[in-house]
Amino acid sequence: MNSSLTRNRFVLSKERTEVFRKSLYEVWNQLEIPSDSDEAWRKFPVGSVDWKELQFDPKSISLEIKEDWDTEHSLPEETINEILSDIIKFTPKDYFAFLSLIATPRIEVILLDEGESEFDFEEFGDGPKFSVRIFYLQSGRTAKTQVRMESIHETEVLHMSSSLDFYVAGESSYLEILDKETSDLDLYRFRNICILGRNDSHVKYHLYPTGGFRSKLFLHAHLLGKGAEVTVDGVSALGGRNLKDLDMGMYHHADHTTSKISYKAIVTDKSHHIFTGNLIIPPNLKKVTAHQESFNLSLNKKARAEANPKLEVLAEDVSCTHGATVGDIDEEQFFYLLSRGLTPAESKSLLVTAFYGETIHSIGFSEEVKLSLESRIKEILLGGK
Repeated sequence: MNSSLTRNRFVLSKERTEVFRKSLYEVWNQLEIPSDSDEAWRKFPVGSVDWKELQFDPKSISLEIKEDWDTEHSLPEETINEILSDIIKFTPKDYFAFLSLIATPRIEVILLDEGESEFDFEEFGDGPKFSVRIFYLQSGRTAKTQVRMESIHETEVLHMSSSLDFYVAGESSYLEILDKETSDLDLYRFRNICILGRNDSHVKYHLYPTGGFRSKLFLHAHLLGKGAEVTVDGVSALGGRNLKDLDMGMYHHADHTTSKISYKAIVTDKSHHIFTGNLIIPPNLKKVTAHQESFNLSLNKKARAEANPKLEVLAEDVSCTHGATVGDIDEEQFFYLLSRGLTPAESKSLLVTAFYGETIHSIGFSEEVKLSLESRIKEILLGGK
């Protein structure tokens, strides 16, 4: 058994995984690689991807588990069955979400403890990588966790990664996640993140992706129980020819639920950032509060940033707001700083840092963690100056 696996971090048994996969085949067989004409993919050049170059054959995916492993866990069987049932129900009908479920060698479950924790997930080599992780917080618990995903390879060969991460927050729980994704410059990364919030749960998700060549991310939060709250924020810092396409959605299923998306992006060089925010509130819900905002800063005329807020609000007893901005550095502020004796480089650095600094310092982790995030972003945008 892998020494990193414990009763609080385990993989599903081979037998259970095989049964679970079989329950997915009907949907899987109906899915195809998305095309540029698909609404959610129209900004991502999926039609021009050379899958052979990525060593991936969409028509030849092994459905057979070729290895065996030991596992042990401390969750009741009915809880595991409930989690797997929710995965089937709430995994988006996206090709890459189901590809992760079908092609992953193992499904890992992480039972979050009280207090703070940190998990590292590393990918090596040029071949395609697939993973599924389930983070589970039991009812009444409070947990903060840092999740670091890093892709490492030493060649200049384009390659791909497809992953699905589920975060399940039990009733009256509090979960705060800091997601620090680092991709090498030759990676196509396809990610699906699903958040499930039960009655009176409170989830805060902070996303800080850096690096990569082409990235497509879907984040779907489902507020399932009365009193559930989900907040998503973060910062994308893009340089070079990096493309990141983020598609985030808040799905309200119960009365008295609250959601918020507040995301920032800074682009330089020839990079391109797309943010799409979706809010779905069905009819007959009451006392729902939702807000989404997207702020984008461009540091180069050849860089692009786009914001696309979308609202599907069919209920009346709700409070919903949204906003989006895309712009350059404020020239008036820039010249003011110059007039106070700062150099152009110092003035630019100060204004850029002020743009994303408030978001970083609102997270509930240590100053050391916050300073590390600031350093990563500054290195990409300003060369560490």
